[in-house]
Amino acid sequence: MAAQSINATGTNPMPTQDATAAACALEAARANVSANLSQVEYLLNATYTNHHLETQVNAMCMHVINAGGKRIRPRLVLTSAPALPGYDPKRDQENICHVAASIEILHTATLVHDDVIDKAPLRRGAPTLHELEGNHAAVLAGDYLFTRCFALLQRPRNFDIIAEISRTLSQLVVGELYQLEHEGDLNLSLETYYQTIYAKTGVLFELAASAPAFLVPESTDFIAPLKTFGRELGIAFQITDDILDYSSSSATLGKDVGTDLADQRITLPVLLALRSYERAGHNAAKEQLIAAVQQADLNAVRAAIEATDALAQCKEQAQAASERAQQALAALPESAARTLLSELALKAIARNH
Repeated sequence: MAAQSINATGTNPMPTQDATAAACALEAARANVSANLSQVEYLLNATYTNHHLETQVNAMCMHVINAGGKRIRPRLVLTSAPALPGYDPKRDQENICHVAASIEILHTATLVHDDVIDKAPLRRGAPTLHELEGNHAAVLAGDYLFTRCFALLQRPRNFDIIAEISRTLSQLVVGELYQLEHEGDLNLSLETYYQTIYAKTGVLFELAASAPAFLVPESTDFIAPLKTFGRELGIAFQITDDILDYSSSSATLGKDVGTDLADQRITLPVLLALRSYERAGHNAAKEQLIAAVQQADLNAVRAAIEATDALAQCKEQAQAASERAQQALAALPESAARTLLSELALKAIARNH
């Protein structure tokens, strides 16, 4: 590392050349991801045809696509690709952007169907598609989005990616079935909870993080660590979502708070509050919490979660998953892109919406 002068106070008067170069590389990497994300946005819009028979369904799909969102999954694809030592933007960038857009459309399709199942009135602060068009039209629009997802994969022509997306879609369905099967189940084990959030959320992050390793030549050794990174990142992200459903506001989240409770989804804050009462032998308080959950009494459930410090325990679990994600990145060579991946793992647990 370049030598660095120390002034009389013992402080560094200016960054080293190495630090400056690293900061410049990081900014260049961020700019590259942003530029490629613009290409993904273009693909998300361009994938819909102007055929008159598809005009109505295209308009419905664009309502959902244009609602925005953080685009975390495509951003993950676009950041993971340049972290691979064999990545060549001239050769690989177009395929990577198509896969990133495809994964975002897959995610959007699942949201449309989830909103129908959950009867959610809002998504990202706007009325959900089924609120505007009805359940039947919303389900068909979600189905149509799936077709657009696979249409975008015609450009990469990679059967491994198609197989991975098919596997991911199967797991997403399993996650919804897990959730339905355990609706209102206050005896839900932590193991089943984690299986559910992997199938609902972690599996899509796993796909987004590892997809480039299927496309970039000589990158198969990085598939497993990138899957681990994505899986743990997704778990950290979902636990934080579960926390926010009991700690945030509807204005901040862009959707109604307390929806997990209203839909009788038993998530980590409630599970840990119940276990806290069990360990302390506070049976009466535990029974009161059970009754409050069954009655969907949000204020009473929030009070119990606060009394047991359950949110702090949840944050520890999310932090642990974030750390495991960052540890998995050690398999990749040092680079600005790897640093950005690590930042994503930190941001997943530091958000308020």
